[in-house]
Amino acid sequence: MKAVPSIWMIHGPTASGKTSLAIMLAKALGCEILSSDARQVYRELRIGVARPSDEELAEVRHHGIASHSIHEPLTAASYAAWAEPILRGILAECGSAVVVGGSGLYAKALLQGLDPMPPALPEFRSELEAIWLKNPEELRARLRTLDPDYAAVADLQNPRRVLRALEVMESSGRAYSAHRRGEVGRVWPAVLREVVLEADSQWLDPRIMERSRQMMAEGLRHEALGLEAFASLTPLQTVGYREFYEPKSYALDDQAMTAQIALRTRQYSKRQRTWLAKIEGSLRIPAEGAWNYLRNHASA
Repeated sequence: MKAVPSIWMIHGPTASGKTSLAIMLAKALGCEILSSDARQVYRELRIGVARPSDEELAEVRHHGIASHSIHEPLTAASYAAWAEPILRGILAECGSAVVVGGSGLYAKALLQGLDPMPPALPEFRSELEAIWLKNPEELRARLRTLDPDYAAVADLQNPRRVLRALEVMESSGRAYSAHRRGEVGRVWPAVLREVVLEADSQWLDPRIMERSRQMMAEGLRHEALGLEAFASLTPLQTVGYREFYEPKSYALDDQAMTAQIALRTRQYSKRQRTWLAKIEGSLRIPAEGAWNYLRNHASA
């Protein structure tokens, strides 16, 4: 691999093999891994976020896995503030670093920086919350009209995502997506090399279903219901957990719940791929056989 000090950023949709590729790459480079996954960072979440196994974590030192509590949830900005000195430390010690994760916004906040967000509008937020309780589709439609770019990649089932975007636009007069473009900039003592794992639905969807089955077999229902008291917290408003807290979820047996989670995950992976398609200057490689392809096409 490249001897030049580099930050290798591994992007890809869920279940595309990012973890295994990051481990093989870090071992080849003799460096450590920093996770930019917005959910694997929480110690209370294990099965539902597909946290790397103990064996995988033992192969290469990881940062950002089970490092925080759901009771002190991170934002992209606070994650970047926490992760930046860690990444600089890895570079200073190892020369290069591998960053991996499914959260494009967290990666962008860390590697490029984000524009400062405008102040909160509590009264306006309360108005939006009242509307959401009565007719959430009204706010989804408003977001699609005001900021179609963000609406195309956002989780529109998550009220926090929708309400926050509308609040920011009301406060700033700008599209929410304009605040997420990393225009601040950040200087690193290494070359940034972004790798995007590409996978079509025919290859990825069966992997998503198999992962969903495995999670259920490992005890996802027990894990999720054990956290039900905290269902209102942002970290629990994610695929693999929120399905257990929805009305009539008790009526779904394991097979039906697995199918529901797999469906939601496929929908999420499509939004991830829409986001990833906009990353410019990246090395795009097939997710299947990614390591062999990367070794042969990374300009060693």
